[in-house]
Amino acid sequence: MKTELTVCLSHDVDRVHKSFQYYTHFLRRAGRGDLSGALYQIRSLALGDTYWCFEKILDLEASYGVKSSFFFLNETYPFNPIRLESWRLSLGYYVIFKAEVAKMIRLLDSRGFEIGLHGSYRSYLDLNLLKKEKADLESILGHPVKGVRQHYLNLNEETWSLQRRAGFLYDASFGYRDRVGFRDGVLRPFPLDSQNDFFVVPLPIMDACLMRQPDPWRLASELIDLAEARQGLLVLNWHQQIFDENEYPGYCSMYARMIEECLKRGARFVTLSEYIGQVMAQP
Repeated sequence: MKTELTVCLSHDVDRVHKSFQYYTHFLRRAGRGDLSGALYQIRSLALGDTYWCFEKILDLEASYGVKSSFFFLNETYPFNPIRLESWRLSLGYYVIFKAEVAKMIRLLDSRGFEIGLHGSYRSYLDLNLLKKEKADLESILGHPVKGVRQHYLNLNEETWSLQRRAGFLYDASFGYRDRVGFRDGVLRPFPLDSQNDFFVVPLPIMDACLMRQPDPWRLASELIDLAEARQGLLVLNWHQQIFDENEYPGYCSMYARMIEECLKRGARFVTLSEYIGQVMAQP
């Protein structure tokens, strides 16, 4: 029997290097009594950065014969030292035009991985900001960017309309920040309206939302079962910086386990833009 399971793998690229996380991760793991984890933060200062995980992802996905979509962030949130959220939203981000980042973006693109925009924290309600961030990324790639996922999955009633006006083909932000599951029971991408030129993609599984649950594999298996039974689209979002098992224990192995399970079921793996292109081609 032919499977109806289709899988899209994706990675939000929030940060490419650690900064204050050396200290916050040390304090968090020490506070939990995880001495080895706390000591690893000290060792990593000498061993080198643990967030630059692109090669690990490329090797892992190549071993399974799959490709994914990478959403790159171009954050410009202003720093205000007297606002607590500003420290979290302003510090430690990268510049997409920096040589090593731009080179990686072009490398991924040349190998058939999709490059999309990870819309900055305020862009979900700012058309001009969306346009600028899209144009910046396209200037590195040399071709149009089709997809967007908003930072922190920020959405309001105007966001999808703004994204379409900015020239995107789809948004992949329709999910939960604090749990897993198909939001509002939607299992497949849907068009914004009768124009059929912009699609909303549901996001059922995001790394931290799954791994913080008491039994992450049970929940992952249930969602794979549901997507297969209902002919849904299973989208995974594994942030690029979490592929170091010492830094984020269990995250990378869970990602690999889900890929293996879906392959055993005969799932087909496509990038998000490939899937939306196939939907648009249907009569």
